Amino acid sequence: MVELYFDGAVRPSNDDATIGIFCKNSAGQVIERTFRITAENNHEAEFQAFERAVDLAEELLAQGESVFSFRTDSEAVSLAVEREFAKNKRIQIYFDPAFERFSRLPLAFVKWIPRSENKADRVAKEALNDF
Repeated sequence: MVELYFDGAVRPSNDDATIGIFCKNSAGQVIERTFRITAENNHEAEFQAFERAVDLAEELLAQGESVFSFRTDSEAVSLAVEREFAKNKRIQIYFDPAFERFSRLPLAFVKWIPRSENKADRVAKEALNDF
């Protein structure tokens, strides 16, 4: 099983924003990725992080992985996946295409976790501090 932790970080004072992904594949190998993004708020960054986590899952699917546990400290993302719907129009542009691709993964689920357990939180914050 692949564990995919994802998180977004936003510095409101100057609109810097990053995404962090921490992934542990079924062989125990760790993959960390960061992305600089444009986001007006933390919710938008979290949904963009979900989109990038799905990108990585698709890469790993092509390498033979088939079970994906997505982990997030964003209740908004976990609820949107559970409901298969995001009602905010700004969020839909990220969520709808990402959820469509997420739905095609052989076995995938999203689990809400506390921020203290989100390994991607550190990755996103370190990337934000590198600005």
